[in-house]
Amino acid sequence: MREIVKKIGELLSGEINYRFLRWKRKPKYPYFIGELYGEGGSDESGETGYRLLLTGFYRGDDDMQLYEAAERVVEMFPEDTGRLVQCRGGTMLVSAGEILTDLPADMETELTKIQITLEVKRWKGRG
Repeated sequence: MREIVKKIGELLSGEINYRFLRWKRKPKYPYFIGELYGEGGSDESGETGYRLLLTGFYRGDDDMQLYEAAERVVEMFPEDTGRLVQCRGGTMLVSAGEILTDLPADMETELTKIQITLEVKRWKGRG
């Protein structure tokens, strides 16, 4: 799991403001926080499934900045073809899944939110 967080995090950080689990400094909007969830054990082919939930946040009058950042993520990991990512001890196929835009707004902090689910399939062995 650590390799998944590291490799995908490197790719995301090159395109958007991204951190895994929590943002530890002053926010630079829009920014995204990632959470990784396993989908059970691997099968006989060595395939293991994961979901990386990206929650994006924006504060301000130009919400389009958040949606433009989300589009960059989807372009990096196309839903129909995905993106192959080499990692230590295997290969990952990462593709964009569900995108939620109707998230309840946090009225106290005036944040706009969006969520993107990245589907991750990892195979052990040489890629």
